[in-house]
Amino acid sequence: MPQDTLRATIFSKRGDVYDAEALHRDYITLWNSGRFDNIDLTREPGQTGWIVTFIVTERPVVRTIKYDGLKSITQSEVLDRFKERRVTLTPESTYDRNKVQRAQVVLQEYLAERGRQFATVMPELQPFPPSSLNIVFKVDEGPKVKVGKIDIEGNTVYNDRLVRRAMRNLRPIGIPMSIVAENLFSRTFDSTKLDEDEQRVVQFYQSKGYFTARVTGQSVNIVDVGGGKFRLPLIKPNRPGKNANISISIEEGRLYHLNTINFVGVKLFRTPEELFPQIFRMKQGDPFSTERLQKGFDELRKLYGRFGYINFLVEPEPEPIPGTDKINLTLRFDEGNQFFVRRIDFSGNTTTRDKVIRRELLIDEGDPYNTDLWRLSILRLNQLGYFEELKEESSVDMKTDNNNHTVDLTLKVRERGKNSIQFSGGISQLSGSFVGFQYSTNNFLGLGETLSLSSQLGTRTTDVSFGFTEPYFLDRPMQVGFTVFMSRFNFNQAREASVLAGADLIPLYNSLGSNNLLNYVSNTRGFTTFLNYPLKRSFQRLGISYGYSIQNVRTLTAAAAQYYDYLNFQQINGPSQNSLEGIRTSSITPTYAYNSVNNPMTPTAGTGLQMSLQFAGSILGGNVNQIQPMIDFRHFRKGFKTGHVIAMHVLARYVTGYGGKVAPPFNRFYMGGENDVRGFNMWGAGPWAYIPNSSPVNILNTDGSARQQKYVDPTTGVTSLVNATQNIPAYQLVFPGGDTNIVANFEYRIPIVGQTVTLAPFFDAGMNRISNKSQLKLNPSRISELNTAFPEAAFSDSAVLAPGTQIIRTSTGIELQVLMPVFNQPFRIYWAYNPTLVQEYLQAPIVADRSYFPNQASFINSLSIFGQPAPLFEKRSQFRFTIGRTF
Repeated sequence: MPQDTLRATIFSKRGDVYDAEALHRDYITLWNSGRFDNIDLTREPGQTGWIVTFIVTERPVVRTIKYDGLKSITQSEVLDRFKERRVTLTPESTYDRNKVQRAQVVLQEYLAERGRQFATVMPELQPFPPSSLNIVFKVDEGPKVKVGKIDIEGNTVYNDRLVRRAMRNLRPIGIPMSIVAENLFSRTFDSTKLDEDEQRVVQFYQSKGYFTARVTGQSVNIVDVGGGKFRLPLIKPNRPGKNANISISIEEGRLYHLNTINFVGVKLFRTPEELFPQIFRMKQGDPFSTERLQKGFDELRKLYGRFGYINFLVEPEPEPIPGTDKINLTLRFDEGNQFFVRRIDFSGNTTTRDKVIRRELLIDEGDPYNTDLWRLSILRLNQLGYFEELKEESSVDMKTDNNNHTVDLTLKVRERGKNSIQFSGGISQLSGSFVGFQYSTNNFLGLGETLSLSSQLGTRTTDVSFGFTEPYFLDRPMQVGFTVFMSRFNFNQAREASVLAGADLIPLYNSLGSNNLLNYVSNTRGFTTFLNYPLKRSFQRLGISYGYSIQNVRTLTAAAAQYYDYLNFQQINGPSQNSLEGIRTSSITPTYAYNSVNNPMTPTAGTGLQMSLQFAGSILGGNVNQIQPMIDFRHFRKGFKTGHVIAMHVLARYVTGYGGKVAPPFNRFYMGGENDVRGFNMWGAGPWAYIPNSSPVNILNTDGSARQQKYVDPTTGVTSLVNATQNIPAYQLVFPGGDTNIVANFEYRIPIVGQTVTLAPFFDAGMNRISNKSQLKLNPSRISELNTAFPEAAFSDSAVLAPGTQIIRTSTGIELQVLMPVFNQPFRIYWAYNPTLVQEYLQAPIVADRSYFPNQASFINSLSIFGQPAPLFEKRSQFRFTIGRTF
């Protein structure tokens, strides 16, 4: 340390009058700085006065701190524990023996908590010239101590298993109530947690009515275990180690029952003797349960909080009646005063306007403070998704004025990124090869408005959409908005079959002839506008939406043209018009929604229910007649451990036409992929069917060569030889989609890194079936035409369902979810295994028998084309990645 710094530290200055007391004070100041091992103070006469000299021995500076042999605890955990225990031993600090000893003790205690009671920690000082040193803590962790046997003595009412179950810290890990598998894994022994478990044992008895139960003693015996020949990996590795056998003695006492409850100091309620027993759920003669008593106190605090009594206190006075099993309970109330809200302010909202936050609050300035309404207000704000998760207590600064009985509330928010810009590209099941751009903001200009623009260009699909939502139209709680969209879908039957079969089937399908494949391109454009309104002071909303779209289908093959032209779907534009052009859907959809889900991005609690009934008809200006009811249910609740979330989802929907028309094939349901049943290909899990048709087939000579015939070109008059063909009846394989779709999803979400990284085991099940076969009937004129040409075929007007393709599909697996701040959506990687799936060959009915052909060779040739089974082998497992949530 420079001399000038030391001179500035002491109070004595050159030229001062010599003062021994002042020099002693300076000596103490230097010593208390903690920078010196020794200080000597000397004086000698000079020409004009005394020359005072402080002779110091500086302490070395700590350069590095290392931990050799430390395995059970990471260095970051050690630093966190040092910070918690206020151990100030850090690099570049002055060496202090006391700090080193303090760090040694804290580290040894930490190891003991991790089951290393026999660990030794020895600090070693390594000089580092010229005036520094390195500190190395030599750690010998020793054997890990596990919890061995837990014996309970003195218990007669409850057996050892039930009492041990109350010891959450030290009881074995296993399957509760399973007897055999209840003690699978031993916990690490921590002596500091034994006292906590003793209190839990007492609480267990008192919750059952044994009010005077107590722990009378405990003992811990450390024994050597393991090292034998018998080993069972994971469950019983049998490594040498130490076990802590625990013995706890208890005195159960007698079972007490409630005799009377007296309420003292109650002013807010006139008849507490009638109201409060219902809150505590105990009546005269019931076992006196401290657990129910505590829950009753919590309910009382909520009850008084609804009326603004925020300083409410209640003190219980249980009095056992000597010589009996009765307890008289007296509850002394200190209600305090009713508080009113004087002011509500906000902090941290740099973009979001105050009015956007204020309109979600159910409490106004001047109202009595209400804890329930404040809790619901926080929930409503979390549902917006504008802010990081708000907590009911930690997110608000509450300042009370006890003289005027008012409270000032300052809500502290931290805004999330409101804008999301996403560029994407690659290969997906739905879009094929694609590039995409998406921009969205959920808080446009800080007014709570939602604006979205997206476009995706792919070989299979092209989608462009623009949407806007105003949550408070004209400053009233009416949500209005619109979406304008355009889409294109290119369907190729050979490509889709290859995806479903997990193999390249394009050569096989090409052998059928391109005109026999179901290939088409669909183009759609339209808009949707909506309005909904909340029911007062609830999570329910009623709404209505109107949508209009125009769709055109361009068939690429003769089979596709016949499929769409001859379905009863042709009645859309009338018998004389092309049913594939100008498909106008004008629909109105009333909706009901209930949403108490606490966060749109990372929900942990709440329920969401949405019901709608879409009605499309000619009366609304379209030419599509269809009705589509839908129910979508979501539920989230706490899991088995803190932070874990149980998530459930059920979707049910149905579509049908009416008035002699059927729903367009494009409006039917297609299941499979990351949005519903994750283990299957996108839109690949559904029913398959066969429809009657006719198709040309080559005629062969008896030797198998192609029979040729003369053909005269009508325009040029040139004569040439072409293959001879004839039309035969056949069934065409189609993927019509279902009219009834039910999907159920279950996830158990385990946070790995806060709410950013989550591991989620899942189970999906889905049914996509054709319940109303009348919606897949062919046009009667087409059936009559086919049966006239081929009377032996005896075609019916209904499609023939492929057996086994309507089964319930199930999928289970595990998913890693990473919340991406840039996308405001989770990036997901999942592996799925499919217990139930379809793996078989689809055999079309053969209606063209030998009598249709001039020889056996032609008949066999037709069988090789139209009688060959089509493979449908859904994959047993899938490994995929995507962005977004299933629900």
